[in-house]
Amino acid sequence: MVDWSAASRPGPPRETKDQIWLAWGTALRRFPPRYCRTREEAFETLAELLAGRRGPALVGFDFPNAYPAGSGLGGGRETAQRLAALVEDAPDNRNNRFEVARRLNRELGKLPGPFWMCPAKAADHALTVVRPSFEGRGFCEYRLVERRLRARGKYPHSVWKLGGAGSVGSQALMGLPVVHRLLNLPSLAPNSRIWPFETGWDAALDGIVHAEIWPSLFRCDDQPYTIKDARQVAAVRDALLAADRDGCLRALFARPGGLSERENDICLAKEGWILGVA
Repeated sequence: MVDWSAASRPGPPRETKDQIWLAWGTALRRFPPRYCRTREEAFETLAELLAGRRGPALVGFDFPNAYPAGSGLGGGRETAQRLAALVEDAPDNRNNRFEVARRLNRELGKLPGPFWMCPAKAADHALTVVRPSFEGRGFCEYRLVERRLRARGKYPHSVWKLGGAGSVGSQALMGLPVVHRLLNLPSLAPNSRIWPFETGWDAALDGIVHAEIWPSLFRCDDQPYTIKDARQVAAVRDALLAADRDGCLRALFARPGGLSERENDICLAKEGWILGVA
């Protein structure tokens, strides 16, 4: 389970919050969360863990793996590949995410937006600090799964919001290219797929399954780690391992109740879903 970061410089040598944290384990053993100072370090760690796996594996990232239907950005493998061609991400975390967001805003039309919340020095008529209007764009600000959560009083951030506490927009821009790299590693590619786009919900869960998680769904108070990010990834890992032990993990991947056929098609083709949202 991975708590991602879009930071533009390496994290400090000392473990700290708001950086990349990974927690992994098996039915037999669970390891302390690992702090990664750069995205390259995190990629190498994940590649090594997956290369040494025995049997099926689940990888959960805490950023959206898709954009709202109608936006033209889609989701899953195709979107990850598209962003990988646009994003420049140096080994020391320097990156061009705001330039990519500005370019995509121009391609999507109706400026400014839909991406927003950049530093003031990076703002212009296409990419602004303040939230733009989403009226008349032809797509919603939030995906179906996010709208379901918001109707329940839970408030995931918009994938279009690039900065601020709890934001996920920059993490998605910088994270999906890493998913693309993992999907295409020669040693892993034949058995890697993104849920639910390539699994048909719970129809094909063998091999390596990459899924979207939202750690706020899981309680982490009882985790013995000082930094909240570490507690959260450990809590998600432990909850999913417990579900696997109890024989109910597969149910979390199944088609969510209450979706119309049209909504089901949208999720499978464009928007994806968050693991654990019933």
